[in-house]
Amino acid sequence: MIALGANTVVLGGATVREAMQRLKWAGYDAAVEIGIPVINIGPSGKSDHPGDLETCIERMAGLAERAEQAKVILCVKAHVGASIHDTPTTLRAMKEIPSSSFGIDMDPSHVHRAGEVPKEALQQVISRVRHVHIRDCPGPGPAPGEPEYQTCGRGDIDLFGYCQALVDHGYDGPVNVEIIGASRYDIKRCALIAAENAGYLNACFMRCGQAAKQACRPGNRSSRDPDA
Repeated sequence: MIALGANTVVLGGATVREAMQRLKWAGYDAAVEIGIPVINIGPSGKSDHPGDLETCIERMAGLAERAEQAKVILCVKAHVGASIHDTPTTLRAMKEIPSSSFGIDMDPSHVHRAGEVPKEALQQVISRVRHVHIRDCPGPGPAPGEPEYQTCGRGDIDLFGYCQALVDHGYDGPVNVEIIGASRYDIKRCALIAAENAGYLNACFMRCGQAAKQACRPGNRSSRDPDA
């Protein structure tokens, strides 16, 4: 069953310190109160900047301890340009943060833009994947493209193969479409983008097998970002 997720996109332009403070104030406590089992955060720092990865992992290890106390799962994803930006840096975080309350939010569009094949990268981290952000991406990046071309099935990522890998490994957590840049569109245009994503992913999961059939069926609880 798909569970309700949450992420810190609502923190906007906050610094890492501000974001962590706001998460401390509201994130875990609010999550516990309303039954949100997964909280996603972005990695801090910059890719290949000396010391940033170590600092990021240290901070997340501390947050994972608090997540364990609150009985929620803290997830992070590889993010273009950040200290955790590809599968090798993700694997390092997994190794150095063994807490069962720390997981991976696996976003195929970011590892695609890191020059990897998402369905292959997924298999390396699937043991700790607790949340999936998903969108397509035209070309190698660095930006994911206009909202229409982030729509699943319109870009260059083999998302059917990615969905098949999720099913093959028995993943049954949240799958959350994340389209950025659509907040400037009117609601009808956003609804069309959302509907196309839902239809494509539902078709993928139905073809992959019954185990994931419910992933995009209307009525299930799933997280939705403001820009989706």
